[in-house]
Amino acid sequence: MSTQVLAADSSVALLTLGISLYSIAILVCLGIAINAARFGRRRLAITMGWVVGVLTVAGVIVAILSSVHGG
Repeated sequence: MSTQVLAADSSVALLTLGISLYSIAILVCLGIAINAARFGRRRLAITMGWVVGVLTVAGVIVAILSSVHGG
């Protein structure tokens, strides 16, 4: 009896990596925004808030499009 290891689909691995990097980007920008607001760097806090908002909306749009187009 032999043991066979099946390789995972590379597209699934890339999707997982992409989602991880996307969430890390949102969390880093959110952390920078909170830190900047705490120390009175208003312009940086507002900019990072906008970046978080844009990334969040883009993620929702991509999720809707991927569910509508099935793939």
